[in-house]
Amino acid sequence: MSAGEGIRPIEYPDSAGYPDGAGFLDEGTVALIDEVATSGVHDVDRPSADTDSEIRVRHSSEDHVYAAIMAGRQVATFRYDLVDGRIIVLTTTVVPEFRGRGIAPELIADALDDIRERGLQITVRCPVVAAFIAENRQFADLIAPERDGA
Repeated sequence: MSAGEGIRPIEYPDSAGYPDGAGFLDEGTVALIDEVATSGVHDVDRPSADTDSEIRVRHSSEDHVYAAIMAGRQVATFRYDLVDGRIIVLTTTVVPEFRGRGIAPELIADALDDIRERGLQITVRCPVVAAFIAENRQFADLIAPERDGA
């Protein structure tokens, strides 16, 4: 698969929830896209080695969420739906005071690794995950071919 193949631009809904071709991103989403798009290129303020050991990723299949947990606190989430045996990636969020530490790229990579191990493919609706995959092409094979109504 060549660069950009299989990843289509995402049309973001307007504030009422309707796609209009213009799209919008809130400030937090823009910050996360910047973080994941540059995670392999520039240094970011990552947690210290001590803190890194405290970050755990939990998967709740009932709630359809992967969560990054630090000191008992949920600091980031990767939310999805499961439709016809395919993961529809919806959103990735990080609590504002934890942004810029490399938590989002690690959470996304862990979630995608788990999805691969489970033998599933994904449809990406989350702009943060789309930016991450564009930067980390080793995950591009997880993207499911488009289906009618997908």
